[in-house]
Amino acid sequence: MPESPRFTAAQASRLAAFLAAPGRPEGTMRYCELAGFLYAVACSPDMVRPSEWLPLIFDEQQGGYATLEEAQEILPLIMTLYNHVNAGVLERAPALPPGCAARAEAMENLDTEAALSQWARGFSGGHDWLAEVWDEYAPEEIDEALGASLLVLSFFASRDLAEAYRDEVNAHEVSLEELAGEMLEALPEAMTSYAHMGRALYEAVLSAPGAETHEPVRSEKIGRNDPCPCGSGKKYKKCCGPVLL
Repeated sequence: MPESPRFTAAQASRLAAFLAAPGRPEGTMRYCELAGFLYAVACSPDMVRPSEWLPLIFDEQQGGYATLEEAQEILPLIMTLYNHVNAGVLERAPALPPGCAARAEAMENLDTEAALSQWARGFSGGHDWLAEVWDEYAPEEIDEALGASLLVLSFFASRDLAEAYRDEVNAHEVSLEELAGEMLEALPEAMTSYAHMGRALYEAVLSAPGAETHEPVRSEKIGRNDPCPCGSGKKYKKCCGPVLL
């Protein structure tokens, strides 16, 4: 079995610095937000090509790269992160990637600058973006399990959202601190459950004629005349290159 794509702490730091640097368009995803978004994409019940989600990283604006060389450095990092996240989903062992670890004190993860809070916002945005796909393929029988996973995975997106959840389920007068602790403890299982549901639905879709698979996306340096790694069949300069620049 091929080794899973590695995404290192050094790569995470470089990508995080780039996404947070001056010159990025307003609305650009932060690194952990991107990681959460890509987890939602990797768990989609239907194929989502990079050419569909790449523009969303920069809120469908130009990426603000200083040079083509910088674009050729950063795009492979994004693809390596995607492949890393996707491998975890395929192996039924999804986990937060380097740089997105939760803080030990559960309530601290509700800080909007906390890595887990950013990850949860990215995941929520990704699931919302793919809501129609889930609605199309997910049977009613999994509604309860899906809803439970969504609650846990999006809980730390904001304190307001967490408090709304607390008010909704507070039949036993659980404090926000207690609920946050429970949600943090439940996070790994929720990630696995959500990924399992998405993959099971995807495999059902895959059995249909003409279905496409989640192929790993090439992550080495890309030349202008090379095939675009998004899988469109076009040259990089005619596809995602201009979008990212």
